[in-house]
Amino acid sequence: MMSASKLSKNIISNVGGVENINSLTHCVTRLRFVLKDKEKVNKETIDKLDGVTSSLYSGGQYQIIIGQDVADVYEDIINNYDLNNNKKDAADTNNEDDNKKGLLGHLDQLFSILASIFTPLIPAMQGMGFLKIILVLAKFMGASPESTTYQLINTLSDSFFYFLPFLVAWSAAERFKANKALSLMLTGFLLHPSFIELFKTNAHVSFLGISVPDINYTGSILPPILTILLLSYVQKLLNRFLPKLFKTVFSSVIALLITMPIAILIIGPIGNWGGAVLVNLFNSLYKFSPMLSGAIIGGLWQVIIIVGMHWLVLTLIQFPNIDSLGVDRVTVAFAPSIMCQIAAGFAVALKVKNKAVRQNALSLTVTSLLSGGVIEPVMYGVNIKYRKPFYYVLVGGAIGGAITGACGAGITAPVMFGIYTLPAFFGQGFTGLMIGTLVGCAVTFLLTYFFGVDKAIEEKQSKELGAYTAEIA
Repeated sequence: MMSASKLSKNIISNVGGVENINSLTHCVTRLRFVLKDKEKVNKETIDKLDGVTSSLYSGGQYQIIIGQDVADVYEDIINNYDLNNNKKDAADTNNEDDNKKGLLGHLDQLFSILASIFTPLIPAMQGMGFLKIILVLAKFMGASPESTTYQLINTLSDSFFYFLPFLVAWSAAERFKANKALSLMLTGFLLHPSFIELFKTNAHVSFLGISVPDINYTGSILPPILTILLLSYVQKLLNRFLPKLFKTVFSSVIALLITMPIAILIIGPIGNWGGAVLVNLFNSLYKFSPMLSGAIIGGLWQVIIIVGMHWLVLTLIQFPNIDSLGVDRVTVAFAPSIMCQIAAGFAVALKVKNKAVRQNALSLTVTSLLSGGVIEPVMYGVNIKYRKPFYYVLVGGAIGGAITGACGAGITAPVMFGIYTLPAFFGQGFTGLMIGTLVGCAVTFLLTYFFGVDKAIEEKQSKELGAYTAEIA
């Protein structure tokens, strides 16, 4: 792979230059650009760069899949290119074309906002997840949960759940350009022991005579996001209309006094209700039929990843279940679909005739297998390019998810499914999860091997790889 500095230089020049970039973030495998003009992107050249698996438009962003070196490339861009002068207000980060797409355009923008909020939290999510795995292994090896060392590590991992609204508020403040100190103050108000105690000691809590709903905001996601979004608009209005003489002294207190009552009377209840609807939908489906629930989650999980909704599903459903019950049995059905991507990649590598195409497919498949559940390289670099293998991944994921759900499998730490994270899936239903994964992979592999490789696409891939090899020779 070319150096991070050379790759970042090539990427910047082919996305239309620094002046075409509104903002840039990254997740585990992808650079996520919000661009001014998508027409200036040279996608074909970017897709052929050494170190780039693929690229796509999703969630209002131009996403470049790089893999485990994404952080290095991101840091090189941030350190060597001035992107600060290109940022727009949060309400205007998508280009005009995206805003003209009606319902789809609004959904695209919503996914973009959610992705930009959750992406900075990924390191904390990963750290917390692997701390839980360490505790599982320690207990399996005879460590006592009563020891202070065990309890300190457990408390460190649980701090993610306890302070999740603060983490969300911090990230939302960055996304919406709201004051971070005020954002954390408002979130702290919702979680303050005195606020919670009010409802325990008073039969009726009101603000200026208006009844305040009794809502527990601990671990909440949507209420902090919506509250900080409101704060950002309030601040903009105050900055626009307050005289300069009063702005410095009074803008903060006015923003707090406007935002706080709207948050507890309107936004908080709406956000809490919206999150509860999604949570109850998934939990009720699981209670109705674990097999059906598993089939739906397992079959659609890769699509959920593509549209950027997987972190929202995990934070609203998996995190609370693990925090309160110690295990989540609802979303664990996603696990087999991860391995089904690997199975489809192997099938393509074995089926294709062209040596260069085979080597490329095998390399991306092995990379995804050893990356700890990060399957974007093989998904975008192989399976989606051939189309049919990706569809067969959905079939295998649905079958594996159904078996996983029927066996009552669970997950005790919010991690992806891979060879390093198996301890998080130990316990009831683990054997069923393994059987579901094997069956799902077998179905995916056989369907892909016999029906999934299009010769026309293979020839196209061969020409692209041959052209790229000639360029760097």
